[in-house]
Amino acid sequence: MMLDNLYPRNKADLVRSIQKMRIKKIEVIDGYVPADERQLLKTAKQLSQGNDGLTIILVRS
Repeated sequence: MMLDNLYPRNKADLVRSIQKMRIKKIEVIDGYVPADERQLLKTAKQLSQGNDGLTIILVRS
């Protein structure tokens, strides 16, 4: 399947993918709990303003 090659499959692939990106701003939300959903959505809306794309990476550890 073509999509198998588009997304990182392990931590090393994720790091390589991020290193290739032209990143203008990073927002880290550590220790997310469902009660913080409004803040997460507010941050996503702020970062998505303009013509640039927004990539959200969720990591469960």
